[in-house]
Amino acid sequence: MKQLKDFKVTERIPRPAVKVLPMQFSYDEVTRCSVLHHARHVICQHKEEIQKLAYK
Repeated sequence: MKQLKDFKVTERIPRPAVKVLPMQFSYDEVTRCSVLHHARHVICQHKEEIQKLAYK
């Protein structure tokens, strides 16, 4: 079984730098919805790249 360190990344996609803002999270519905929304957004943005790595 291959591990992540066995893959060599030859094609790097340049991405703009994103300003990160600190946030205080709590264990509630609002935090959960916010995290799920942004996680889905990131996955959709990089879907092709994720699929290439998955089926390599």
